[in-house]
Amino acid sequence: MIDLAKDLHFDVIAPPTQTYFPNNVRNRPDILDIALMRGVALNVRCIETLQNLNSDHRPVLLKVGPPDGEQPPKNKIITSWRKVSLLLEETDTPILNNIPDNIETTDEIDYAIGALTDHIATVVEDSSREVPAADSRRKLPEDVRVLLRAKNAAMRRASAYPTCEHRSCARALQRKVKARIQEFKNDKWSTFMEEITPSHHAYWKLAKALKSDGYLPTPVLRKPDNTFAVDDREKAECLADSIEQQCSSKGL
Repeated sequence: MIDLAKDLHFDVIAPPTQTYFPNNVRNRPDILDIALMRGVALNVRCIETLQNLNSDHRPVLLKVGPPDGEQPPKNKIITSWRKVSLLLEETDTPILNNIPDNIETTDEIDYAIGALTDHIATVVEDSSREVPAADSRRKLPEDVRVLLRAKNAAMRRASAYPTCEHRSCARALQRKVKARIQEFKNDKWSTFMEEITPSHHAYWKLAKALKSDGYLPTPVLRKPDNTFAVDDREKAECLADSIEQQCSSKGL
C-alpha cells in the first residue's frame, strides 16, 4: 500500500491506536480501519478511535476542515490580569452593595452568587481588549505552502508507519521548509530595507530600534497614594498632577 500511495499520490490516514480487537485472544490487536485521501481540498483536523464495544472493530472518527489560508483568523482577546486584580479589590460597587449582609434563604444565596459572578465577568470584560490575529500563513508564497503540505503529509505517514524511510523523508522536508521560510524572511527584510523611505510610518521606529541597545519599558504611573494608575482617566490625572507640580511656583 505504501508503494501504491507513492505511485498514485494519495495519503494513508490512520488513527494512533488499534481499531481491531479480535475475539481470539491469541491474535493481536491491529490498525485495520484507515482512510485513503487524494486530491481532497480539506485538511485533516484529527483522527481518533472511538471506544464503542459493539463489535471487534472500533469506529474511527475523522475530522476535516477548510485548507489553510481560506478561513480568516479569529481575533485574540488580551486580558490585563493585573487590572482585573486591582478592580476586584474595589468592593464599593452598586452590584456588590445590593447583596444583603445576612443571607438566610436559598434564593438570596443564588442571587448573591449570580451578582458576584456577573461582577467578575464585567471586570474581566472591561480589562480585556480585542487584537486582530495575524495569520502568517497567508503571507507565505505558494511554493512554501506546497512544501508545508508535503511536510505535514510526510509527518502523518511517519507517525502512522514509523519506518526509517518515512522518518528520514519527514526530517528532510522539515529542514527544507525551515530553510525556505528563513530565505523568504531574509528576502522580505531586504526588500523592506530597500524600499523604506522617511515618509514610511515605521521609518523612525525602525531607526530607533536599530540604534538602541534594547527595549526600555515605560515606568508604571503611580497615584499620590502610591497605588498604580490603571485606566486612562487615572493616567491622565497622574500626568496632569505632574505637569501642574512642575509648572507651578512651588515646583520651581
